[in-house]
Amino acid sequence: MYTEEVLKAALLSGVAIVITAAIYSKKKKKAVSPPSSSVLFRDVLERNTRNLIDDTENAEERAKAIADAQELESRTKHGVLRCDYEFNPTRGDIGNPDSFTSGARPVIIKVEGWTFEAAQRGLGPKSQYPASEFRLKDKDGNPDPYWTKLWEAIPQRSGYRQVTSKSSGRMHDQGYFAPEDYSKGVVMRYDPAAVEEKMRTAVKKLTDAGVCGITADVGYSQQFQQSVSDMTSVPVMLSSLQQLSLIAHMYNFRTQSNKVLVLTANSSTFDPKAMIPGEMPSEAVEIMGLQDLLFGKWVAGGNSFTRLAKDAYDAGASVQAAVEELSTAVQARKAQLEGEGGGGGRVVALVLECTELPQYANALRRRAGVPVYDAMTAVGCLRAAAGFAQYSAYRM
Repeated sequence: MYTEEVLKAALLSGVAIVITAAIYSKKKKKAVSPPSSSVLFRDVLERNTRNLIDDTENAEERAKAIADAQELESRTKHGVLRCDYEFNPTRGDIGNPDSFTSGARPVIIKVEGWTFEAAQRGLGPKSQYPASEFRLKDKDGNPDPYWTKLWEAIPQRSGYRQVTSKSSGRMHDQGYFAPEDYSKGVVMRYDPAAVEEKMRTAVKKLTDAGVCGITADVGYSQQFQQSVSDMTSVPVMLSSLQQLSLIAHMYNFRTQSNKVLVLTANSSTFDPKAMIPGEMPSEAVEIMGLQDLLFGKWVAGGNSFTRLAKDAYDAGASVQAAVEELSTAVQARKAQLEGEGGGGGRVVALVLECTELPQYANALRRRAGVPVYDAMTAVGCLRAAAGFAQYSAYRM
């Protein structure tokens, strides 16, 4: 049987490991038989065990190596800027700490006033932050359940004002609602300067917390990449779309007509000019909106996903209910793009814009047969650069 110290070293890899022989249980202090004879990631356990033994000469050295590795893993704490939005993210979403099975837990800060709608609008022509608004009562005096839910999720708000007329400036400054909602209802507004200051405060808190990098829980945050980078000294990769800067140089897009298929929850609000990094050839990017699928409809409704359909409680939203339709639609679109009517070339990668899409990454990788880049692979880059590496020596 493996000793506890060797198992601890192997478990630093961070994957869920099942071994057929036995698993040491800290709680019961005895070997526990696994429920199945199948072995998942046994090779990871065995390789880590071998690496630890190869790099050390005795128990004392192994103990030090484990302590050093654990100290490195504690540095993988990353920061998440969360929209001023309210739902329960399921595992796989960047906003759910359970998405990270190893290393330090993330630090998640909701940016007051930075609504999902504000993130969609992006920055103004002179890099001004977008305004955000909350309609607490409509023109008839009826409470707005959606906006009230969001508003009440932060108990002590500040920096906002009630407005009685709709702003008609540029897109980043425009009001959200009908004119009569302002004059007869109740609308609270964060002006652009207030939203920027709230963002700056949140970024400072994450930086002061010692995070290894900063990301965000909305793909549209790509439009804020440079702004947030300028606010901190730690690396920033807000959106999965930032990975397109690297992908642009990984494949031949010049002579082979290769393509990258970008999946977004709603293509009608996706502006490629604002969202796609300049390094990526625009003709090589295909945008696929999912707004007509169950997944897209549930995201648009702000519904919270469960894993299994039987546990769904919010409009029936579940990963199980969405995965087949979503995967089939993506396979069909990929085949279309690679067919005669698609201009030739291959779809060489998928990029998942929405932070609620990583739950389906395994299905898409298996069925589409191409690399899939998402919010988790983006933040994984930040964490991997800061944490313990299985390939490196245990001598530190």
